[in-house]
Amino acid sequence: MSPIAPFKGIIYNKDKINNFSEVLSQPYDVINQNDQERLYSKSEYNIVRIILGRSYQNDNENENQYTRAASYLKSWLETKIFLEDKSPSMYIHTQQFFYNGKSYSRKGFFGTVKLDDSGLVKFHENTYQKPKEDRMKLLKTTMANTEPVFFVYKGYPVKLPETEPLISFNDEYGNHHALWRVDNISDIEDFCSDFESKPLYIADGHHRFETAYKYARDLNIDPKSSDPKNFALGYFVEESDPGLLVLPTHRLLNISQEDIEIIKNIAKRYFLIVEIDSYERITKAKGKVFGFFNRKDNKLYMFKLRNVVSKNKVMRAKGKETQAEVDTSILHSLLIDDVLEKYKSEDSKPVISYSHDDKETISLVRSGQYSCAFLLNPTPVSQIMRIADLNDRLPQKSTFFYPKILSGLVLRRFA
Repeated sequence: MSPIAPFKGIIYNKDKINNFSEVLSQPYDVINQNDQERLYSKSEYNIVRIILGRSYQNDNENENQYTRAASYLKSWLETKIFLEDKSPSMYIHTQQFFYNGKSYSRKGFFGTVKLDDSGLVKFHENTYQKPKEDRMKLLKTTMANTEPVFFVYKGYPVKLPETEPLISFNDEYGNHHALWRVDNISDIEDFCSDFESKPLYIADGHHRFETAYKYARDLNIDPKSSDPKNFALGYFVEESDPGLLVLPTHRLLNISQEDIEIIKNIAKRYFLIVEIDSYERITKAKGKVFGFFNRKDNKLYMFKLRNVVSKNKVMRAKGKETQAEVDTSILHSLLIDDVLEKYKSEDSKPVISYSHDDKETISLVRSGQYSCAFLLNPTPVSQIMRIADLNDRLPQKSTFFYPKILSGLVLRRFA
């Protein structure tokens, strides 16, 4: 059977909402407090009130950010701010966006994925308990999937309908979105049949998926059941889609100069080190390369791997043999994990932070907020899928699919 299925989507009512950019937001896990306040002020119906509502000092078990989220969802449905479709459907979505001056277009669709034990859903990163506890409280209280899990699959790209889209708008970043509803039973059956026994790779939303899976198992729902609680909302993009973009995730370190020298000395065993004038040299270089920027000498270097045999020995010794060609794993295993370990027990600001912009990364080091940084190339989608097929997990922050799927485009109730 197909692991995906249609559902009755919940969509903002375009007769009530004049500007969709005012009610949608980035996913909850990339919204900081300033973003939250800005989104609250944009519209009384902004989705942030549901996915990441404010918490207050006098909150209690009966009145808190999760109960308020459930109240907003219920109220907005009753007042027709939200409209829930009457028949199960799939929802095709396109997004035109720019990155580094280049135009991209990404096509995908919203559906649901069964929370079974078939092994078709593939993971590539570890999850953490605190975010899952937070999402579980929201899931239980709202009885809804308020944001999708982002999946990549191998197969046929989605075909755009020839009809006018249900909604069409520009978001606050100037990206254009269009959404179509597919509710013809025959079309849906053809759609779903293409996914029989097909792996689905989580690109973003590991915590959301694991939370939904645990919720279904905690209720003792048979994994093979068609119970609505045994499904989760997903957004699906084919692996060859030209708009499936992964950004690099650079590492900013707040460590002592002594530890920087230790890292540099270790690097000499494995890498050829040369001074370079721009991050662009990293993106165009062949082989395994990293950029390194040190505040003390205010210079950018390229570390180019030359000792492959020794690198492989270290990766094997650390149990990372399957990740021997993954840049983030090489960097962490060879150069920084051992140094970072000594800072874990210290009560100070985070030792490692992340950025997806090379200019921002270097600027943050120059400003004195960090002592050094490593600049990386993006992790290829094919590499992510290979690691997932091996049931392995990459280091934290190895991938960043861009842009994120906007929250509020489509929601789903399961009760």
